[in-house]
Amino acid sequence: MKKIYHILSLCLVIPMLLSSCKEDFGGIDYPDGPLALSVDESEIVLDVAAPESDAITFQWTPGSNFGSNAAIKYTFELAVRGTNFDEAVSSTHDQGNTMLAYRTAVLNSLLLNDFDVEPGSSVELEVRVTAHVQAAGIAPQVSDAIVITVQTYKPVSSTLFLIGSATPNGWSADDPTPMNAVQGTPGGFMWQGNLVPGEFKFITTEGQFTPSYNRGENNNTLYFRESEDDPYDEPFHITEAGTYQIRVNLIARTIDIVEAEGPPYSELWFVGGFTGWQFAPMVQDANDPFIFYYHAALSSDAGSDEFKIATRPDFDQSIVFLRPETNGQGVGTDLPVASWSESENAADYKWKIPDGTYKIRLDLRENKIDIVPFKPYATMYLVGDATPNGWDVENATAMAKGSTAYQFTWTGALKTGELKFSCDKQADWNGAWFLALANGIEPTGDVEHILFSNPGSNPDNKWKIASAGTYTITLDQLKHTIIIEKQ
Repeated sequence: MKKIYHILSLCLVIPMLLSSCKEDFGGIDYPDGPLALSVDESEIVLDVAAPESDAITFQWTPGSNFGSNAAIKYTFELAVRGTNFDEAVSSTHDQGNTMLAYRTAVLNSLLLNDFDVEPGSSVELEVRVTAHVQAAGIAPQVSDAIVITVQTYKPVSSTLFLIGSATPNGWSADDPTPMNAVQGTPGGFMWQGNLVPGEFKFITTEGQFTPSYNRGENNNTLYFRESEDDPYDEPFHITEAGTYQIRVNLIARTIDIVEAEGPPYSELWFVGGFTGWQFAPMVQDANDPFIFYYHAALSSDAGSDEFKIATRPDFDQSIVFLRPETNGQGVGTDLPVASWSESENAADYKWKIPDGTYKIRLDLRENKIDIVPFKPYATMYLVGDATPNGWDVENATAMAKGSTAYQFTWTGALKTGELKFSCDKQADWNGAWFLALANGIEPTGDVEHILFSNPGSNPDNKWKIASAGTYTITLDQLKHTIIIEKQ
């Protein structure tokens, strides 16, 4: 059969330079002596839990250039024993390199894919090195072949997805919920998000229901279901809706499911090129602690920039950041949100959007984010029996422009009664509104956060003006803040 030649890259093998020489490798005196190949281990069991470890290391003596002062290049060959190296995997080594090491995952993949070795079985291999003197008339030197035995393993999937009636996307194998690989933990995955009462299991490949990982002997173990021929298809069960963190290890076949009583974070920070990589606090919704907002005019010298969301104002590798599932994700609504720290996954995914004014809404319950360009309303209007024009929304009292494009101010007399703010004076009352955080609260005279509702005033929360008098009101439609101050 045709010989297989692979020029293995540095990420696959580790050649080391053991001798120095001129750039063209001429003028070298190699000592006279045989070309001899050695190996650090002759029987190897590859470890699925240590894919990046060195599995085996080969070294060889330089051989001889027979006084020619010519350089020597080497061909390393690895083949199944008894094939006379007709189906060898080969790599070329120049510049005096006389060492080669295979990492565990690389060697396992080579044996499974190039030599068709069955996972979990042992194979005898032959290895030899040929030295080629870079001068005419000198025959190649070939080392004695050495024999090694290697036991392979069945690799676990590099991807994992949640499906089931308890999960955000249901039983759709075409649109499963992706889990995040935990960097530094082979076979490790994690996910945090909202689950509802129902069932779930894991699949390894989008669009395919098998292979799958199902409930094992208990709620802390996994069962590997390789094909539809396996009748065992027991899912995990969720009995109460809530926020859950799920961690699995496909090698150990373990699972840990933890329910969070409230939102996973009480504070979040917007950070990126728009803020000069300074941490800008987000605003937590007063009525729903799973919702966070960041409203701002964002600009960058480049015309666009990146951001992510920090769970602590720190860049330490252990800090979890909320990120897009796809690096460079732009504006949109209901965009999926992933979370991981640099120590779990070095992929530093960030959203990237053009300069502009945005209202960003993050939902930790659904792990979704809205990144929406904001076009400010032209005017704001006072509505309510505390205002000069009462409940006549079509003739509502207009506010004046403030110090920014998003601010409006008004100074005048308010009566005792109720107050809210219309953005558009829609006669059917189904327009956009700014409302109090709770119905019937009295103004504090300081900065307060307000609710935005569109369409319609829902919930219909109004401020209560308990004391008539002259008031100054400053409303910021971008920041969702208001000051109602009695003079």
